[in-house]
Amino acid sequence: MVNDMERPESLENRWDILYREYPEVYDEFATTSRKPTNAEVLHKMFNFKDRVVLDIGSGTGASTFGVAAYAKYVIGIEPGDAMLGIAMKKLKGKPNANVEFIKGKAQGIPLKDGTVDSVIADFAGPIQPDVIKGFVKDAIRVIRKNGFFATVTLPPKGWYGGELQRIIVDRSEPPSADEFGIPLHRTYQEDLGFEHKDFYQIQEYGSVEKIVAVYGFIYGR
Repeated sequence: MVNDMERPESLENRWDILYREYPEVYDEFATTSRKPTNAEVLHKMFNFKDRVVLDIGSGTGASTFGVAAYAKYVIGIEPGDAMLGIAMKKLKGKPNANVEFIKGKAQGIPLKDGTVDSVIADFAGPIQPDVIKGFVKDAIRVIRKNGFFATVTLPPKGWYGGELQRIIVDRSEPPSADEFGIPLHRTYQEDLGFEHKDFYQIQEYGSVEKIVAVYGFIYGR
């Protein structure tokens, strides 16, 4: 971990550094009040009731515990030790939770065939088209008959970062929304035949200080 004296003003979209060195900031970002939550949207679309769900790239557990409020049981898979450590600490405080966490990657899911009823990837999983195809194939492998796979991704263009998109993208350092969103949507929809649904979400940080310390630290000054 890096102490506060060494903490930069902003990571400027370096999510790899965020996951590895600042998991506590990621957790604040992931648990910020959202209306509606991703779990609410997914449950309304697919109905998690009585289902065993696999949460790919579960991070610090925000998505996993969110889905667990609706599902029979949720398995969170996370490759990063720092993120997984926070998730496990949360789980210890919830001894009766219908949740478990295991270490693993999206490419090569460490579960047997037909283990779960559904797989979700909430802003997780690979972004390279060829890797996505292998990931989806492996996800389908672990899903039982009549199950489903759902992923929450970036919009195809123009809305990376929401209303602050113009500020955090209009510079040379961060990748543009199109670099992420268009290949993702093209691969899932055109190549793999996924259907899609757009939804709007409001994130409420509560104070200028918090949005600067969390959102600004992650996205840019």
